[in-house]
Order: sequence, then structure tokens, then C-alpha cells
Amino acid sequence: MVKPDIHTLAHHLKQERLYVASEKQLIQRLNNEVLKTAERLYRAAWIAKQQRINLDRLILTSAEASPAECCQHAKVLEDTQFVDGYKTLGFQESIYGEFLGRLRENPRLVASCLVAGERLSHEHTQGVIHTVFTSLYGNCIMQEDECYLLQVLRYLVEFELKESDNPRRLLRRGTCAFSILFKLFSEGLYSAKLFLTATLHEPIMQLLVEDEDHLETDPGKLIERFTPAQQERLFGEKGTDEYRRKVQAAVEANEAKLVALVNTFIGYLKQNTYCFPQSLRWIVSQMYKTLARVERLEVREVRTMCTDLLLTCFICPAIVNPEQYGIISDAPINEVARFNLMQVGQLLQQLAMSDADDGDPRRKSSLSKFDKTCVAAFLDVVIGGRAVETPPMSSMNLLEGLTRTVFYMTHNQLLALVDFVRSVTAGDQLREEDHLALETLLANVPQSRTTKSNSLELTPSNTPQLSPATTPANKKNRLPIGYLTHLLNCKYHYFQ
Repeated sequence: MVKPDIHTLAHHLKQERLYVASEKQLIQRLNNEVLKTAERLYRAAWIAKQQRINLDRLILTSAEASPAECCQHAKVLEDTQFVDGYKTLGFQESIYGEFLGRLRENPRLVASCLVAGERLSHEHTQGVIHTVFTSLYGNCIMQEDECYLLQVLRYLVEFELKESDNPRRLLRRGTCAFSILFKLFSEGLYSAKLFLTATLHEPIMQLLVEDEDHLETDPGKLIERFTPAQQERLFGEKGTDEYRRKVQAAVEANEAKLVALVNTFIGYLKQNTYCFPQSLRWIVSQMYKTLARVERLEVREVRTMCTDLLLTCFICPAIVNPEQYGIISDAPINEVARFNLMQVGQLLQQLAMSDADDGDPRRKSSLSKFDKTCVAAFLDVVIGGRAVETPPMSSMNLLEGLTRTVFYMTHNQLLALVDFVRSVTAGDQLREEDHLALETLLANVPQSRTTKSNSLELTPSNTPQLSPATTPANKKNRLPIGYLTHLLNCKYHYFQ
């Protein structure tokens, strides 16, 4: 009796062991597939963001970047090859990996470095800001990176905007570290894309369908759009009372159409505040709370800055270029529609600044046709509620459980970042504790050769991938941070 039972038990135990081994292999295989897919995602996101920066460079700074250069730039990005960084840096890979990992985990120090670099007018500052977002924080694909970047933005409010003599003008320029990082972050945020699509798709489609004429509200510019023969046919003989009356009537008709359009946009804005991104709500609330405590700033002015930030850096760019944000993909936008979208965006921005002193009677007359509380009500929803110190966690984190284990950057970007940190450490714009922290951080990092800040040289044609740094792997049960660097110098023979 006992012997058959022992044989049965042994058989079941063997079957169970085989089953457990099979399940372990399956889980391991699935984990490997997840890691490979995540790696492809990181690489695709890095290339896509570099392409976006290249496109913005062409559109916004065409004087510095010719179409031919940007096209070549785009082609180089498409042919990117990723190569392990240890093949380039050798034993120094772990040193650079530790430097990047410790810098990434210290948002306060990152913000302090960026502000110091701007005050020192460092030539690499803008490129380093892009590197911070795309490489140090991996385009904020992971929840952990998003939390770190939100803290960087909060410290930038404290170190940059709060300390500025005119923070509103600083924001309006859009060239400060806070503005650039906020724009990069909001452009890539998935919840932001959902909000913009839900809010803007219908009113933009309505604008495309209903109007075929330029909604010009400046009488002089309105007339310039017509030939002399067309002017006489539409408005009568130039210089007569009838001419002036008909021109004014055309202006008023355009203003009425614009008012209706803008009110439609505002209506959808209010209607979709429920899906406004929590992370953007958090940083705008932090900005309002921090700046409202500054004695020289009135609460009204702080509210205007918050509204202006949302419109100038987030909503209005999506109105003017909805294709780039994926809001419109099934309808062409011609020159007339683009002009009218710009008119809507400008009116929304003017509404945000309506509390400011403005001596332009035509603008005052135009804004008087709107409800002055319409944009203020939207801001109240965004900054309302209890302000919390910690960044919000995403309600839909599809990558939960994953931790990024590499940095993606070009070789020149790595060297430029290190040189930038060395420069601000040698300067006199850092607080004492930040200065000591950076000296400790740089203690083992080797001196690098001088790098150029030209963005074309910071774009890859092939990229080396580095293995993880040799940091203890038991911290939070995750792999240590490694990094990727990119080689542009053909002497390394990485071109394929």
C-alpha cells in the first residue's frame, strides 16, 4: 500500500517540477520579450523626439538651419544605429553611468544647474535642456522619469521664475529652461494628447468647414488682400464715406465670426476640463502657489501668468498646428484656414492678458465682445483643489513594473552635458550645497575634450548602446542604470 503511494507522490512531484520549470521558462521568455519591446519603444521615442526638435529648428529658427541641413539631419536620424557605449568609453562606462544615474535622481540639482547655466549665458544651455528631457529622463515614457521631471519643473519655478525681476516676460519669451522643458513635456504627454484631441477636434473641423475667407480684423490689412479692382467692386470708390462704411462692415462681420468661433473653442475647453492632464494641473498649481507668495507680484498677475503659460505653451500651438499634435489627420489645412486658426489663437492669448494694461483701443473693442470670466473659469478648475507636494501618479500607467536601465544620447551630447556641469560648477551662480554636490558628482568623471554645440552634430547617424553600469542591482529590486552614447566620428567605424 505504501509503495504505490510513494510512486504516485514521486510522479506528481516530478510533474509539478516540470510544470513549474515550464512556467518559469515561459515567464522568463515573456520578460525578455517585454524588455526587447520596451527597448524598441525607448529607441523609437528618442529618434521621434530628435526629429521633432529638428522640425522645430527648421520652422522656428530657419535663419540658422537651412531646409537642406534639416533634411540631411532627418535622414541621419532615420539611419540611426545603436551601439553599446562600452565599445567607445571602455572602463569609463561605469563612471559615466554612475554620474548620469545620480544626476537623474537629483531633480533639485538638475534645475539648479540649468538656471546657473542660463545666468552664465553658457552656449550649450539649450542643447543641454533638450538632453535632460530626451536622454536623462528618457522622454518621460516611464512613470519614474515623469515624476523626476515634474520635480525639476517645480524647482525651476522656485529658482528661475520666482527669482526673476519680470517672470511674466521671461515666460512670454519661451526661451527659459522652464518654458522649454514644459513645452517638451506637454508635447509628449499621452494624457495631454487625449485632452487636446477631445477639446480641439470638433471646433477646428467646424472652422475648416464653415469659412473660406480670411477673418481679418485690421481694416488696413483687410484692404491689402484685394486688388484695386476688387476693392472698388466690393467697397466702392476709395476715400468716400461709402468705402469706409463698407470696409468697417466687413471688419465687423469678420469680428462676429471670430467671436463665435472663439466662444466655441472656449465652450469645448470648459466641457473637457475633466480630462485635463493631472501632471500639468500639478505643475501649474505649484507655479501659482509659489509665485503667489512673492510680495512684489499681485495675485491677478500670477493668475495671468498661469493662464498665459497654458495657452502659449500648450493649447494655442495645438490650435495653430493641429496636424503636428495628431488632432487633425483626415482634413487638409490650407493657407486661409491656417490664418483663421492663428486669429483664434491670438484672441485666446489676448483674453488671457485682458487684465493687463493695454492702450490699444481696437484690441479693447474686440475683447469687449467676450465674457471676461471665460478663461478665468478654466484656470480656476486647473489650479483649484488642494495642492500636494508630491507629483501625481498616472491613473493609466501601462508600463507599471518596468524600470528604464539605459540612457540614450549621442557621444557629443554626453560630453557637452559633462562640460556644461563642469562650467556651472566653476561659476559663481550655484548655492553652496549645490556646488559641493556637483563637485562630489564630478570627482571621478574624466576630463573630456571640447565639444561643439551645433545641433546637427548632436544628432545620430548611428548610436552605441552601453551595458548597465556596475551599481549594486539589489536597490529596489531593479537593474542598475546604464546608458547609451552616440558616435558621429567615422574613425570609430560604426557606420553601416
